[in-house]
Amino acid sequence: MKFANRWLLILTLALTGFATLAAPATQSGDAGAAPDFTAPSLTDETAVRLSSLRGKVVMINFWASWCPPCRAEFPLLAKLHNAYKERDFVLLSLNLAEDAETARRFIQRETPPFQVYVGASAAAKYNASRLPMTYFIDRAGRVRRQVAGFHPKRAEAEFTALIDALLAEPFPNEAQ
Repeated sequence: MKFANRWLLILTLALTGFATLAAPATQSGDAGAAPDFTAPSLTDETAVRLSSLRGKVVMINFWASWCPPCRAEFPLLAKLHNAYKERDFVLLSLNLAEDAETARRFIQRETPPFQVYVGASAAAKYNASRLPMTYFIDRAGRVRRQVAGFHPKRAEAEFTALIDALLAEPFPNEAQ
């Protein structure tokens, strides 16, 4: 009987863990200032520093090409980038947990309309332990929401509503 109970416990823990990984987890609210980082580009000699984007709404997305939900989310990232790029919105696509050459091959195949950066140092500051992991930063440089995982039927509406709401907020120097 002990053997059967042990397997039942293992099965329950495994299923619980799988359900946690499959469903996106959203956290809202003001978690404070977004940790600053500099990330080098995967495709050229440029780099981006988060603090240089103050005044813009920033979506930070950690991903890897071996991650099926990350690959499924990529077309949505392209769509959001194209829809909002002229409206003080920046998508920071940060590759994580794979070698640069593998990431470059994926980028070459997918040809995203946005720049892709190396995300290892930024991931440590953001505790990005699940993939994909997305953070929304307001114009004042504060983390306003984080979303772990990707749910295709819900993500576009959720992300669009959040970006619209953050863009509608006043610039930090206009806030009372």
